[in-house]
Parts: sequence; structure tokens; C-alpha cells
Amino acid sequence: ENKPIGFSVLQLVVTDKDSSHNGPPFLFTILSGNEENTFQINQQGVLTTAAALNRKVRDHYLLHVKVADNGKPPLSSLTYIDIRVIEESIYSPAILPLEIFITAFGEEYSGGVIGKIHATDQDVYDTLTYSLDPKMESLFSVSSTGGKLIAHKRLDVGQYLLNVTVTDGKFTTAADITVHIRQITQDLLNHSIAIRFANLAPEEFIGDYWRNFQRALRNILGVRRNDIQIVSLQPSDPPSNLDVLLNIEKSGSSQHPMRILLHKINSSVPDLEEILGVRIIDVFHKLCAGLDCPLKFCEEKVTVDENIMSTHSTARLSFVTPRHHRTAVCLC
Repeated sequence: ENKPIGFSVLQLVVTDKDSSHNGPPFLFTILSGNEENTFQINQQGVLTTAAALNRKVRDHYLLHVKVADNGKPPLSSLTYIDIRVIEESIYSPAILPLEIFITAFGEEYSGGVIGKIHATDQDVYDTLTYSLDPKMESLFSVSSTGGKLIAHKRLDVGQYLLNVTVTDGKFTTAADITVHIRQITQDLLNHSIAIRFANLAPEEFIGDYWRNFQRALRNILGVRRNDIQIVSLQPSDPPSNLDVLLNIEKSGSSQHPMRILLHKINSSVPDLEEILGVRIIDVFHKLCAGLDCPLKFCEEKVTVDENIMSTHSTARLSFVTPRHHRTAVCLC
């Protein structure tokens, strides 16, 4: 309701198998349902409003429309147009800010789907449309109807700030999107720690547990929260379990020796389980593929496959990570 006079409601599409001189131009006529002359239709088949709509006066129109071709005699076809007048938007859409973390093995990320923007509107019939600041359209795009965010081409490691808007046709709301592209090197992989959780999906971990887990590890390890970063997320065997590959900033250094970090995490597993409310199956650093091998002779290799990237997105957080592989041999 309250659309301006001349508002385009829809356009009828006509097909005619006759030759061109017996087809267009077509003649459109509203036969019934338009007694108050609320609508009009032009010869291109565009139906527009000819008067203001008020759902309290009338909220339903059923127009009977005829279209005739240019033949002699003219041939015609009939159709119905069902129109419901809905309440004008009274609420602005709400959009959540999104933070995206991308793991890149090397100095750039090759691009792809990196997350989904979440917006809601209390007006039941509103259709939301998303758009991105034009200054960033060479690097990113957002699907206008679904809010899916895409990185177009190779992006350098670093931070990108995006401004996304959503509109219901009357009101517009904006939100900030922060994209972090972080480089992972083989040395960092060599000092990574994998934690296996029972019966946990990646999106569930990100949305419900990651921030609390990060804070708990910060207190246990005596590091800053931002020093604890996700390198990779993937289902384990069985698929209902989850492997989380972590990088602890400066792990392996004299300040944070790996063996001490591992000891602190392993000894705190019961506390972590109580804080999070999930079961931790294992904490890996030296895997050794189940071999009976003295720790000092165990050589493990952690690799990532950038050709298999997974995007795990929630309303406020999104992680784009490569698949990781762990192999180990005993040198004894």
C-alpha cells in the first residue's frame, strides 16, 4: 500500500507463434476486477497503479485480462492477475556485523564464497536486497537476494573492511564486515595443535563454543586471546566428530615451549569440558599414527590442501580454511 501512482506492479509476457505481421503489437484489456480504475495496463503489458492503494479500503484484487494480437481477425488469450495489498513497511531491517577469518598458505587467497550476511525484518512481507560499497566491488561482491559474500580474485594477506547495506525498499540499514586473511607457513603448521571434539559440527563449534574456548585457553596458557587462531576445521572419523587445528602465537619459542603448552592443555581437559559442555576426545601434537614410538623419534608432518577450502559461516563469524592432513613416522 501507499505506493506512488504509476508504480509498476508486473509485466505480462506474451508469446505468439504467428508471423510478425499477425503478432505484435498486442492489445491488452482489463475485462473485470478493476471497477474503481485502480490499475491500468499499457500496450507493452506493464500493469501499473492508477490510484493510491489502501489495504483498509480493499486488500484484494482479481483482474481478468485479455490480450489480442494484430491478426485479421485478431486472436486473443485470457489470464488472471491476483493482487494482494499488504501493509506498508514500518520496521527497518536489522543486519548483523560479520567477522571473517581466512587461512591462506602463502601470501594470498585465491577467492571464493567467504560467508553469508544475516539480516531480518519484522515486516512479514518485506523482501530484503543486499548491496556492497561500490569501492570494493572489484574485490568482493554480495548476492542481492541471499546475502552470500564472495571474494572475486586473489587477495593479499591482510585486513579488509567492507560496508554492506540491506534494504526492504523503504528503509536501509548498514553493517561493517571485517575480512582477515592470515598467512600460515610450514613452520607454523609444524607447531600447530589439533584438538578433537566429540559430536560437534563446524558451524556449531564456531557459533556456540569458539569464543568461550578461546578465552578458556587464554587463561590456561597465559597468552592473549588473539594469539589463539584457527588454522583448519574439518570433520574427523567418525564424521560426527570435529578436528580443530590451532596455532598458538609464538608456540615453540622459548617463551611458549610446545611441550609446556601441550601439558597445560592436556591437564586442563576436564576444566575445558566443564566450561564448554562438550567432550574432548584427544589433544594431538605428536601423532605417530598409533606407533609404539619414543616421543623424541616421532616425526610428524602437517600439511594443508588449498584446493579443498571449506567455508563455515554463522550469523557473526565465518571461517574459510583448507583441509589439513597429519602424517607421522617413527625414526627409531
